[in-house]
Amino acid sequence: MPKAKTHVTPKTGTIFEKKFLGRNYKMTVVKSDGVVAYSVAGQQFKSPSAAAKSITKHDENGWKFWGIDSPNS
Repeated sequence: MPKAKTHVTPKTGTIFEKKFLGRNYKMTVVKSDGVVAYSVAGQQFKSPSAAAKSITKHDENGWKFWGIDSPNS
């Protein structure tokens, strides 16, 4: 059985930017009630994927969408 990929949670305050359909979006890593959350346009999400889905309106791998797993992040 293949090993599931684990992600390293980005530091609180880290900002990721994404251009999608000609618009620029920012996602900020925040803490909400002691738990890491991902904020886009003032709305908080439990995962980068949920934050990406709020923009694309379909299921999305948020780690790839926001470039969190990229070497330059």
